[in-house]
Amino acid sequence: MRILIVAHFKPAMAYGIMQKLLHGFIRLGHQVQLFDDRKLARGATLFQSRKWGILPVNRQLVDACRAYQPDVLLLGHCEMIWNTTLAEIRAALPDIRIAYRNVDWLEAKENVADIRRRVGVVDWIFSTSAGDALGQFCGDRTRITHIPNPVDRAIDCGQAFLRQDQSFDIFYAIGGAYPGDPRPGFITGLQTACPEARFDLHGLSGKPNLFGAAYLARLTDCKIGLNYSRRNDLYLYSSDRMAQYLGNGLLTCIDRATGFGALFGEDELLFYSHVDELADRLRFYIRDDAARQAHAERGWRKAHRIFASEAVAQYMLDRCFGRPLSQTYDWPTTVY
Repeated sequence: MRILIVAHFKPAMAYGIMQKLLHGFIRLGHQVQLFDDRKLARGATLFQSRKWGILPVNRQLVDACRAYQPDVLLLGHCEMIWNTTLAEIRAALPDIRIAYRNVDWLEAKENVADIRRRVGVVDWIFSTSAGDALGQFCGDRTRITHIPNPVDRAIDCGQAFLRQDQSFDIFYAIGGAYPGDPRPGFITGLQTACPEARFDLHGLSGKPNLFGAAYLARLTDCKIGLNYSRRNDLYLYSSDRMAQYLGNGLLTCIDRATGFGALFGEDELLFYSHVDELADRLRFYIRDDAARQAHAERGWRKAHRIFASEAVAQYMLDRCFGRPLSQTYDWPTTVY
């Protein structure tokens, strides 16, 4: 099968979801080509302008599909790719399956608009959120279902649970804070409640972000990863930091309100309901390396099994082609 992935690929984010799906499709035996819409748009103009490269990059995508004739066209954010371009591709390749992958939380107005833009145009939307809220995005042509953030054994190859000599106890990184963002306040409260912990923070309090190989290396130099989002009460929603923490063997903390207790046991993730409970549990695991290591390893093994990139890729293909599910998947597989 031929698959064309349209997304932005950059070395600083080589642990991104689309990179992991690329690995998953290839391990399943499929031929995969990449179309980096942002880079091609910049390269299409003398002034390296994405804005002025929108028209050329849409023409290039049509030409690429005519030449490669993919069975599946998988879209990332792709804000520059027009729906009229997708319609032209479908007219040229009537049997093609067009899918759109969405990884942002459903309560963000701009993300809701991004999803609605593709309803009725693509065949499938795959969302890293779950639950009945997805039902608002189905249409005459379009179906939507949940996928987890994948874990990839070639990328998520750290094993923090093997070590006791880490430089830090708790790792937390965000892309940046926003007006009304609850995350800085939560971290401040946690530091106050658990002053003995050594925090490694990035994207907060003026500390720079961390990317690329330096990011992955820092993960295994920390014992525990805090997975705290702007909203923690959206069913099975998490940014991909959760997959990165679990995949690299950190003991991963997450709010019970996320619903991940349906997929992981209390002995696999470190669940909490409020900051004081989290602080109490952190104190215990900071003092007891053996308990932390055993807990983290169980989560690592579970994540690499149920969220493996090839399993997520296979589920997407099962759905795209309307086949009976080829295996038992641990996450919700409801279709809306």
